[in-house]
Amino acid sequence: MNDGIRVTTSHDPEGTVIAVAGELDMDTCPTLHQATAAAAASGAPLHLDLVGVPFMDVFALHLLLDLQHDFHRRQAPLTISGFQRQPTRLLTLTSSEHLQLRRTPPRNVVLPPVFLGSGSLPTPASRQAPAHAVDVTTRRC
Repeated sequence: MNDGIRVTTSHDPEGTVIAVAGELDMDTCPTLHQATAAAAASGAPLHLDLVGVPFMDVFALHLLLDLQHDFHRRQAPLTISGFQRQPTRLLTLTSSEHLQLRRTPPRNVVLPPVFLGSGSLPTPASRQAPAHAVDVTTRRC
């Protein structure tokens, strides 16, 4: 196993859960690929929890898109959750968010409502989302 990443695979009644901790890049993606390939071969639904991934590069994005394509082709359930700020930004910058990577909260985690539309703005304290929440705000450089 690569020292830069920790991949934990578990099974529950809903399918296979793979939790990842560490940076996903060219050096660490093979470890995740090996785990997801084994999970895909089982045919069970897969939940990929990325809450422990603060950074991912285009190699990781390519891996996730290939995984999504494979599960879609086989009509197998796949959920990916826990995108932190930088991975979410990568999806946005590469226009990859439209590929329907399902971004859901990690299991057993209740997230506060996220402000998405017009109307009164939430207070600054209520805009603070936990690190595992998907950042839906748009920032300009």
